[in-house]
Amino acid sequence: MTTLLIADDHPLMRDAVAGLFGAPYEVVERCSDGLQAQAAILALQPDVAILDVQMPALTGLDLLRQARAEGWRCKIILLTAGLEPKPLVEAVKLKVDGLVLKDAGGEMLLRCVEAVLGGGQWIDKEAMKQVMTMLAQSPAPTADLTPRERDVVRQVAQGQRNKEIARSLGISEGTVKMHLHNLYEKLGVSSRTELALLAKEQGLD
Repeated sequence: MTTLLIADDHPLMRDAVAGLFGAPYEVVERCSDGLQAQAAILALQPDVAILDVQMPALTGLDLLRQARAEGWRCKIILLTAGLEPKPLVEAVKLKVDGLVLKDAGGEMLLRCVEAVLGGGQWIDKEAMKQVMTMLAQSPAPTADLTPRERDVVRQVAQGQRNKEIARSLGISEGTVKMHLHNLYEKLGVSSRTELALLAKEQGLD
């Protein structure tokens, strides 16, 4: 059984989200604010925490920061009613597992949960557009990338994994990892998702 925790300060929203999930899911807790959610996550260790971005006491973004700082095992999915770019960009940089708009259909949230449990990342397309726009307004120092680093960036932007990049470029996986480390440092990003977004915005793909 996959355990879920839901946190939202609107009772109707909590009930609506909980109502989406039947077997093989079990909603183990419904929380009305961030402090309740924090305590319940630490006590119950759910597989997935579905958190409202804006909640009293602690926001979903606050809990995501704590989750990443302390290495929580649960997957974090954020629900948002709006598309303010800055929190969306921060959520992506913190490697949020999922981000869904509240006006999306219930099927979208179900697909998001399935994706993150499978080890993927699910970010709403409209939210991703906002993130890309925000990143485009802060150009990164791409001019000093080596030709090989640009090759690696293009492969990442195309969704290739390290093994595939290594095979395509005729280098070892260790060399790919070294290039990625250097790229993260040079471009000020912290994940493949950010690197791919930046590549598309800067025309490196």
